[in-house]
Amino acid sequence: MKHIKYLFLVLCTIFVFEMISFNKAEAGACTVTSGVVAEDDIDNSCDTVPDIYEVVIYKLYLCTSAPTEATTSSTVVLTPCSQIFNNDSGATASVTQGSDITLDGAYTRPPNGTYTHGYAYMDNTFGITWSGKIEASMTGMTGGTGVFCATVAGSGTHAQGSTHNNSSICSSTDNLTAGKFVETMKQFGGSSDNFLSKGEATNINGTTASIVGLLVDTNGHRAASTGEVVKLEGLVTFANPVVVTTKTTSLSMNFNVGEGMHLNDGGSNKLQVGSGPFQAIMTAN
Repeated sequence: MKHIKYLFLVLCTIFVFEMISFNKAEAGACTVTSGVVAEDDIDNSCDTVPDIYEVVIYKLYLCTSAPTEATTSSTVVLTPCSQIFNNDSGATASVTQGSDITLDGAYTRPPNGTYTHGYAYMDNTFGITWSGKIEASMTGMTGGTGVFCATVAGSGTHAQGSTHNNSSICSSTDNLTAGKFVETMKQFGGSSDNFLSKGEATNINGTTASIVGLLVDTNGHRAASTGEVVKLEGLVTFANPVVVTTKTTSLSMNFNVGEGMHLNDGGSNKLQVGSGPFQAIMTAN
């Protein structure tokens, strides 16, 4: 039983999560030299690796063809899909670069078949823990000035019309202890942009993998406004199909949170920290 649970834990986490960064969807990777983040990249917005990245997952499905996206009046259609994981309360995946994860919940073996797509129902909150050094002095959102900065224990919301201003602290000495900052995402794109409930990423890491992220309301419909958002759906196209057979006995996995944190100048040289892209790729052999 333990082996079966592990087998389908890895199968259920084959999804690629590539949620678009909230300030600039086109943000590139931060340049990090000998552990020091380039200030110019932060000025232009960039993504880099956090110490710990947390997501909360409720349901996972494998699909033999693409599910039909939710609209503002209808829910996602999962007819070609088989549910493989469920936790009504939400299972927290706490991820560090290159690590395994454990999800607590109920697992179901999918039928033998070829799965080209996946679906994930997740919380629209992301936990970021990070401390590091920046090329030039910056000011923390909650105080302090210097080249050493870190996330602050707390929470904030990114929505249309407003965003958080309490995610970081800085110091001139390397004496900061990072706290977990939990960001609630209720808007793709900048807070000053029109409301955007859909984010898309294609050709992820140079592969044919792609994802559509949808912010949804309590009915599972695509949210029509930032105030309606309660959860996040991910609809994934795999770069390579997942083939489940009676001979499926071994699995390989790789985690990439190399761009899981978004850094930018929030104004007046203040460091703003938020969630960035997270990628988890697993393969059934």
